[in-house]
Amino acid sequence: MHVVKEQSIIQSSHTDLYQYKCYVKDQPVCTSAQASYWYLRGNEVGCFSGDGSVFTGFEVCVEIFGYTPEKRTSTYSRGTDLPYINGCSSKNLIPPTRAGDPTWQMLNIPPNCQEQEHHIHSTARIVYVAEGSGLSIVGTPHTFVKHKLNKGDVLILPKMEPHHFKSYSDGLVVIPLHVFSSSENEFNHPMYNGTHRI
Repeated sequence: MHVVKEQSIIQSSHTDLYQYKCYVKDQPVCTSAQASYWYLRGNEVGCFSGDGSVFTGFEVCVEIFGYTPEKRTSTYSRGTDLPYINGCSSKNLIPPTRAGDPTWQMLNIPPNCQEQEHHIHSTARIVYVAEGSGLSIVGTPHTFVKHKLNKGDVLILPKMEPHHFKSYSDGLVVIPLHVFSSSENEFNHPMYNGTHRI
């Protein structure tokens, strides 16, 4: 996991099923017709297919290789409207067109929230801290690492990285990009179905 506070470029692992490159803090990105670009600028999130032009003026831009959607935009200034775990709420900013497609989401963690359950995602998350402050707790109980989060930080969570968030008195609003959107099919496999908790 990375918490990025300054201009950086971070690439996915070569073992990831979905390859991406993350550009943090404004820098020129030369777009390619074989990729899409998922960006956050001000209170706008968007995506577009590359065309060889240079793209700038963003807080974070993620290049996803081999996926080229139509141009779409949304804003996150109007709050959340969907429930999420442990008293948090969320919003689909750019919903996936099909199961598995990338998606921009919004997560609102109330002030002084300490009870979010430790959890994992099967694909990478690029998370922008839009408002407030708090902690990201990563790892397993015996190896927890805490990272302080402030507005403007970018958090890169690799696939299957156990984590949860805690907020301070000002709450925490994060905008995660799901490089690949999860689906209920992830729980429909022999290992999971053949495991019975006792």
